[in-house]
Amino acid sequence: MRFLLALFRILFALTFIVSGALKLVDPVGTGLIVKEYLDFMHLGALAPAAIGLGMALAVTEFTIGICILGGLRIRIIAWVTLILTAGFTLLTLYLMLFNPISDCGCFGEAIHLTNTQTFLKNVVLLALAIFIFLGRKRATRVAPAWLEWTFVGIFAALALGVSVRALATIPQVDFTAYRVGNSLDELAQENQARYETTFLYTKDGKVEEFTLDQLPDESWTYLDSKTVQVGGSTKMAQVDFKLEQMTGPLLAVTVYSPEALDAKQLERINHFRSAALLQGHEVVLYGPSGDYVTADRKSLMTLNRSNGGAVYFNDGTIVAKWSNLELPEVDLTAVLDEDPDVLILRHRIREQLYVSILIAGALVLMAFMRIICKSFIIVK
Repeated sequence: MRFLLALFRILFALTFIVSGALKLVDPVGTGLIVKEYLDFMHLGALAPAAIGLGMALAVTEFTIGICILGGLRIRIIAWVTLILTAGFTLLTLYLMLFNPISDCGCFGEAIHLTNTQTFLKNVVLLALAIFIFLGRKRATRVAPAWLEWTFVGIFAALALGVSVRALATIPQVDFTAYRVGNSLDELAQENQARYETTFLYTKDGKVEEFTLDQLPDESWTYLDSKTVQVGGSTKMAQVDFKLEQMTGPLLAVTVYSPEALDAKQLERINHFRSAALLQGHEVVLYGPSGDYVTADRKSLMTLNRSNGGAVYFNDGTIVAKWSNLELPEVDLTAVLDEDPDVLILRHRIREQLYVSILIAGALVLMAFMRIICKSFIIVK
C-alpha cells in the first residue's frame, strides 16, 4: 500500500509540476487560454485579469505538485488537490461534450491535447487524487507545521518570480510555432489547410463516393459533392506570410495593444527604429489597426509575447526576439553582422541552459528542504 501511495503521489505530482511550470514560463500565452475560458463561461468582464488569473493558476498547480512530491502539508493539500482535480474533471467533461474551445491549454503551448484526451487525463488524475486523499493520514509529517508552510511559501514565491520575469520580458523557453529558428515558409506549408473533394453518384439504388481521379462512367447519376479538410490547419496563427518572400534581414516591431503602450515603451520603439535606420535597415511596425501594417492581435501575441517587442527575420527565418524592455540594450550592428545560424544556435543553447538551471535548482532546493527538515526534527 505504501509503495502504491508513493507511486501515485509521484505520478500526480510530476503531472502538476510540469503543467504548472509550462504555464509559468509563458504567462501571456496562459492568459490567452484563460480568456477563452472566461468568454465561453460568459465572464468576459474578467478578461483584463486573464493573465493574472493564469499566473495564479500556474503557481497553484506547481506548488501543489511540489507539496505532493515533498510531503508538505499533505493532509491539507490532499483536500485542495481532490477539490481542484474534481473541478477540472467536470470542466473538461463539459469541454468534451460541447467543444467550446479546441485546446484546454493544460500544458501551455508545449503539448496540445484534444478535449477527449484532456478529459481522460483528468479522470486518471482524479483517481490518483482520490487515492492520495484516502491515504493522507498515513503520510508522515516531514517537519513542524510552520517550517512546512515556510517551504510552501518559498516554492510559491520562486514560481511566481519565474512567471513575473517572463511577463516583464518574453518567455525564456518558447513553445509557440514562432520560436527562434523556425521558418515562416515551412510553417506556411506545414500548416496550410488541405482539402479533398469527393463526389456522390447513384446507380441501381446504390450510392457511392468517388474522387476526381476515379469518376464513374455515364451509367451513374451524379447526386452531390462534399469537401473535407484532410490536413493542415485553418487556425494556424499567421502574421503576414509575405515575409516568406523577403530576402536578407528584416526587423519587425509587434504591437498587439497600442493603447497600453506608455511613453517609455514608445520611446524604446523609436530608439530601436532610429538605430536601425542609421544602419540602413527599415523597421516594419505591425499592429491590429491604425498606422500599423495590419495583423491579427492574437497572431502578434503569438509571434512575440511582449507588447512593443521586436523580431529579427532573415530570409523568412526567425533569428531573434526581444521584449520592449530589452530594446535599448540591443546592439543591432553586432546582431546583424553575426551569422544568423550562430545566433539561432546560441539561443537554443540558452533555452536548454535555462531549463537545466530551473530543474537543477528545484531539485537542490528540495534536497536542502529535506535536510533542514530532518535536522530540525532530530534537534527537537
